[in-house]
Amino acid sequence: MRSFHLSLLGTVAMLLLASNAWSQGKKLPRVLIIGDSISLGYTDPVRKQLDGVAVVLRPNENCQHTGHGVARIKAWLGDGKWDMIHFNWGIWDTHMLSEKGGLISNETKFEGKMHIRHTPEKYRENLTKLVDAMEKTGAKLIWASTTPIMNRTGKRFDDIKNLNTVAETLMKERKIAINDLYSSVLPNAKEWQSGDKVHFNAVGNQKLAKQVSDSIRTAISTNVKN
Repeated sequence: MRSFHLSLLGTVAMLLLASNAWSQGKKLPRVLIIGDSISLGYTDPVRKQLDGVAVVLRPNENCQHTGHGVARIKAWLGDGKWDMIHFNWGIWDTHMLSEKGGLISNETKFEGKMHIRHTPEKYRENLTKLVDAMEKTGAKLIWASTTPIMNRTGKRFDDIKNLNTVAETLMKERKIAINDLYSSVLPNAKEWQSGDKVHFNAVGNQKLAKQVSDSIRTAISTNVKN
């Protein structure tokens, strides 16, 4: 009988703790992370770093480029309330495509005409539509600059920098918070990036996650003050 009572008390205690955690979780800010595979690498560390501070969610897919974003943004936003949205598009927008629209994986060996997926003008047009859609949710927006691809050289290396400039101009016009991941990665790329010089190793993902988490904490703090 004594063991039954102890078991019952233990069950009640777990239910109370679960109920308390659930009620606290309801009060936590809901944060949506939108981005490509770079963001996929830092999302889980961000969740851990913001445990008890925010509920961090993301679409169950690689969010690719701005054109894909325009097509999918309504589904990603859903009907729920978002307090913050941390977002980025850029790397996929700078992919080179063939005349038929196929992705060119090896640009130096490709024979034929190729073009960048989205010109700076088209990138701004798409990004403006995405910002319009996200702002309608009432969420605090945080734009993350696109991280550099260190295996590119010359004008190809500058493609991401050029799109970052376009995006930064738009964000300043719209008074949207900026999380400059590009500038943080550039001097640390050798230590943070993986062998493909695009994605990030464990150290790099933790470093990016720390900066993303800090930007979200700042946004939460600002919202509380307001």
